[in-house]
Amino acid sequence: MSYLKMSDLQFPDLSNHQGNTQLKASLPERLVRVILCAGFFAVLAVEVSLLIQALGVFG
Repeated sequence: MSYLKMSDLQFPDLSNHQGNTQLKASLPERLVRVILCAGFFAVLAVEVSLLIQALGVFG
């Protein structure tokens, strides 16, 4: 199993103009990731709510 190392992380250089265009190019991909993460957390919240309700019925 491979583990994430700090040396593997790449942080964007905001002073680098070429890096800024690369960030703008990946904006749709980032938007899709944000939407998917928000959907995941919404489903997780609903599941937790249903679990709390179910435990309340049996408790």
